[in-house]
Amino acid sequence: MSENLLDTKIPLGELLDLKSFQEVCRSFVELYKIGLKVFDSTGQKLVDIKVGSSDFCGYVFSDAEGARRCTATVLKVKSDPVEAGVHTVQCFTGARYLVMPLLYEMDVVGRAVFGPFVPDDLKELPPTFTDLRGLDFAKAAQMMSLIRRAGPSTVTKVLEHFVKICDVLVFSAYKVHLTSKMHIASVRESYRELVAKNARLEESFRRLQELDQLKSNFLATVSHELRTPLTSIIGYAEMLIEGLAGQPNAEQSEYLHTIMEKGESLLALITSILDVTRIEAGKLRLQPESFDLDALVGSAASSVHPQAIKRGLHLRKFVDPSLPRPFLDEEKIRQCLVNLLGNAVKFTPPGGTITVRAERAQRTPAGSSGRFDVPDNFFALVVEDTGIGIPADQLDRIFDTFFQVDGSATREYGGTGLGLSIVRAYVEAHGGEIAVASQPDKGSRFTIILPLTVQAAVAAPDVPASALRKAAAY
Repeated sequence: MSENLLDTKIPLGELLDLKSFQEVCRSFVELYKIGLKVFDSTGQKLVDIKVGSSDFCGYVFSDAEGARRCTATVLKVKSDPVEAGVHTVQCFTGARYLVMPLLYEMDVVGRAVFGPFVPDDLKELPPTFTDLRGLDFAKAAQMMSLIRRAGPSTVTKVLEHFVKICDVLVFSAYKVHLTSKMHIASVRESYRELVAKNARLEESFRRLQELDQLKSNFLATVSHELRTPLTSIIGYAEMLIEGLAGQPNAEQSEYLHTIMEKGESLLALITSILDVTRIEAGKLRLQPESFDLDALVGSAASSVHPQAIKRGLHLRKFVDPSLPRPFLDEEKIRQCLVNLLGNAVKFTPPGGTITVRAERAQRTPAGSSGRFDVPDNFFALVVEDTGIGIPADQLDRIFDTFFQVDGSATREYGGTGLGLSIVRAYVEAHGGEIAVASQPDKGSRFTIILPLTVQAAVAAPDVPASALRKAAAY
């Protein structure tokens, strides 16, 4: 903390609730019929309550010499140094004031003044008053009779009682003040630490963004460099299988088919990595066109049909004939279906069933809005299987890039964990939504809800995918 709170001097007027304190002072004045003044340590008047002395003091002050002497007395009452105990200030008129300091931790924080009052032993006006020439002393004596007469000891007891109450008020006020200041100082220190932590986090985040960009650039470069020779390898393998360099024997043909199959798998992986890097770089491009849903679903089902037959699976498809032709990026929607069907084939045991449907949507995507936000303007693509299912605690993560439900090195099912993340990116770019429902050992159902017409213009290569999502939700 930049300052010692215990050494900070707080004016009494700022420390006390003046309205409540003045009420306490007024109750004392009404009870004992003696005027009361309270000053802080700087001499600022906080309380000034008069009883019976206003007319007398005003009459004396009307005389020039009387005004000078009154001013000197007030200055003495207000400013003379005071220490612990009661101090008596004698007025030239014969009246008296009792002054007592208000202390906190032995420091003077103010003073209380009772008076003026007339001492019991005052029988007549003193010479220090009667030497004034411009006053009617009989009138002055009559006005003085309205001022409370009391013995100094009585007034002293009253003043001591009042000061004790003030001590309690001052102590409580200081306690509240210190607690408040310490809380504020603590909050400021916590805020300072939070700002420093935020600055470090921002720097770390910026650095992570740079590293992530470097990673994406590296993946894109390496994938692109690998794709060209790999395409050549697949092409030459295909030519060898067709006998362009001489008819291979059965064993050679089997090896060439293996090379071609593995090459195509590797090429698909590289293509997926390139897709992910484009998505992360915000360069996802949509090319909408009108297409036939039945043909799209049939094409996607045909691409996985050989694997389904090989695993002994039943593949079914259904397309609602009343659905109009959508205006979307056909290739990307087809890729979404192929990825979902490929997963279904991979994770469904032999004898299982896979169903792909295109039907009217029962709801709109969460977060869509605007004049297109009605079910009639959307349709659903559903891929359902009777496979091994997904554990409930993994459902929220299956769309993360490179995430696999079984991430161990000895996992039974292969894959890179890119397919579902690509599907979600393509779907959201169209202003749609993908949802999953699954039960272990009973199967999974993936539902894609898409608009019949994408509401975003064809994106330029540098238009971020987030901008497409916003436009598509219009």
